[in-house]
Amino acid sequence: MDPKVSYFKTFISATRTRSFSKAAKKLGVTQGTVSNHISALEKYFDAQLFLRTPEGVDLTPEGKILYEKAEKILDHINDAKQHMRILHEHPEGTVRIAASTTPGEHLLPSIISEYKKKFKDVDFNIEITDSEKCFKLLETGAVDIIAVGNMYDKSYESVVIGKDRLVLIVPPNHHLAKKGMAKLSDILKEDYIDREEGSGTREILIKALTERGYSMMDLHTIMSLGSHSSVITAVSEGYGVSVVSEIPAKKAAEAGLVKIVPIEDLDLTRYLYLVKGRKPRNPSAVKSFWDFVGQ
Repeated sequence: MDPKVSYFKTFISATRTRSFSKAAKKLGVTQGTVSNHISALEKYFDAQLFLRTPEGVDLTPEGKILYEKAEKILDHINDAKQHMRILHEHPEGTVRIAASTTPGEHLLPSIISEYKKKFKDVDFNIEITDSEKCFKLLETGAVDIIAVGNMYDKSYESVVIGKDRLVLIVPPNHHLAKKGMAKLSDILKEDYIDREEGSGTREILIKALTERGYSMMDLHTIMSLGSHSSVITAVSEGYGVSVVSEIPAKKAAEAGLVKIVPIEDLDLTRYLYLVKGRKPRNPSAVKSFWDFVGQ
């Protein structure tokens, strides 16, 4: 087993005090701990480091060599720690993020804006794609962090950054808009505009349908689109109805493009996650941003 930093600290203290008992008192440990640390070093270097004398302990020739090197080792370690501390306090570089539509377009911009008020030297490269591809990019190391609405792989470290609800949107003059409420049976009768495969929104809908004994095959899907904005546009133009995130849906409803209709018998609540890769390219900047979000 390689010697620990604490062993070198013990060795230096024993050398300077010329006493195991005084070293123990100075370090706040037992004399037995000091003896164990010195024995571990002697075993590792295969050399006797101290000679016991009536006045205490003295270094052997081998001990003198280690003393000179040990001080330099600790100086290098302390210097490295200081540089790392500075780097953590003032991170710089780029954090690579892949995000699905809802967190990428509606949550990350405000989070990053707040972060950059404190850490101006960190930049962000954000790619908007579906949740499934986000995890693939994270797995290959192409990105450092992903922001998604569906946890495909729960083995990664993650933090919740928001809660979302999927809602039914219909054209403003649609009969369900006038009705003010919809059931799953109503949606099954309508032309449906779907999200692309791999979308977190789509996966949440699949799960909800499965719990009710249905599948996507039961929907009358007329087209699949790659973003909430394109789905909202298609719905507003009267091509069909769809289920999308409530966040962009509210903005579209306020603009008069669509109407939001509550679904009486379908639970479409989900959480939005930030997920960290195992080997980020810029560890200090990623840690800084991760700690900021987790506060």
